[in-house]
Amino acid sequence: MNGLKGIIESGSLWATHFSFLNDSNELTHGMNCLENALQYLRDDFNPKTLKFIEQALTHFRMHRAAHVYNLSFCLEPDLLSQWRGYGSSQGVCLEFDDEELLASLELTHYQVFKNRVLYTKEDSTVEARNEILAFFRQPHVQAAINADVMHEMIQATRLAHSLPPFFKNDGFKEEPEFRMVILPDSPFEGVNFRVNDSGLAPYLIIKAKDKLPLTNVRIGPRSNRAMMM
Repeated sequence: MNGLKGIIESGSLWATHFSFLNDSNELTHGMNCLENALQYLRDDFNPKTLKFIEQALTHFRMHRAAHVYNLSFCLEPDLLSQWRGYGSSQGVCLEFDDEELLASLELTHYQVFKNRVLYTKEDSTVEARNEILAFFRQPHVQAAINADVMHEMIQATRLAHSLPPFFKNDGFKEEPEFRMVILPDSPFEGVNFRVNDSGLAPYLIIKAKDKLPLTNVRIGPRSNRAMMM
C-alpha cells in the first residue's frame, strides 16, 4: 500500500537499473543471444550489414548497457505466482493501458522502448535471429536504408539499443512481463538511489506530465479487502 500511495501522490514511477532486477544478468543474456545469432544470418544480410550489427552490439555492451533502466509490468493482472512473489499482505496491482501510460510520461531526455519480454534459453539463437530479421524488415527501416545507405549503420545502432533488454532467461517465463526500457541521454543525470537487499540500487523518477492514467487497482488475495476499500 505504501507503494500505491507514493505512486498516486507523486504522479511518478521508478525505473530500476537493469543490474538490480530479479535476474541481474538478463541484459547480458540478451546481448549474448543476439551476438550468437549473427552467424545464422549470413544468408539474409551482406557481410557489411552483419559487421554494422556486430559493432553496434559491442558498442552497446561497452558503453550503454551500464546505463539502462526498466519499468516492469505483468500482462496478466491476477497471477497467483506474481502475488506470491511481489504482493505482501497488502499487495495491490495497478493496471494501465501501455499507449496511454507512455503518452502521459515526461520522457523528453530519454530514449524509450516498450515491448513484451521474450523468454529464451541461454544457448538459443532462433528467437534472436527472428527478432533481428523482423527489425530490418519493418517498412520504415527499409525505407530509411533505401533513401540513404548510412542509415544502415544508424538502424544497427537502434537495434542494439532496442532488442537486448527484452530477452530474459526462460526460467522466468511464468511472469509474462511487459516492460518499458529507458536509456537516459545523460547517463548520470537524475539518478537516485534506494536501499534494497543488494545494496544501493540506482533508479530514475519518471514523472507524469499531469497524472498517471490508472485504469484499475486490483486488491491482492492476501490483503484485508474490507480495510482497504
